[in-house]
Amino acid sequence: MHPNEAKIRDFYKSFHSRNSASISDFYSQDVEFSDPVFPKLKGGAVPGMWSMLLERMDPNATIELVEANASAETGTAYWVATYLFSKTGRKVQNHIRSEFQFKNGKVVKQKDRFPLWKWTRMALGAPGVLLGWSPLVQGKVRSEAARNLEHYLRKKGITA
Repeated sequence: MHPNEAKIRDFYKSFHSRNSASISDFYSQDVEFSDPVFPKLKGGAVPGMWSMLLERMDPNATIELVEANASAETGTAYWVATYLFSKTGRKVQNHIRSEFQFKNGKVVKQKDRFPLWKWTRMALGAPGVLLGWSPLVQGKVRSEAARNLEHYLRKKGITA
C-alpha cells in the first residue's frame, strides 16, 4: 500500500470517529476543495468545513470508506455517508467519489463528486424530488451552506 493510500484511509477513519484534528493534518495550508455544495473552498476553510460538519453530524451517522487508491501524486476514494439531515430529519445515503492531489505528503487539492439532485431528493423530500434538479434549489442549498460555513469559521476564529 502506498503511504498516500494509508493517509486516505486514515482520513476516513478520522472522519468516521469525528477527529477533526487529524483531518486538519491531512491537508496542506493552501489546499483547494470542491464538491457540489461547497464548490470553491481554500486554505483553513477546508478543514473548517469538515469540523463544522462533524460537530453538527447526526450522532448515529456512519462514514464508510469502500475503496481507496493512491500514488505519490494522486489518489481516489469511494465512500458512503449515511446520516439524518438535521434540517428535515430525513435519511441521506450519499455516495461520494473523491479525487486527491498530493504534494510533500499533504493534500493540496480535493474534488468530491456526487449528484446533488439525488442528495436533494433524499434530504429535502418532495421539494427535492420535484425541484432538486433546478439551479434555483441547488443554488439555495449552496448559498445556505456557504452562510453556515462563514458563520462557523468566524465563530471559531478560523481564517480561510
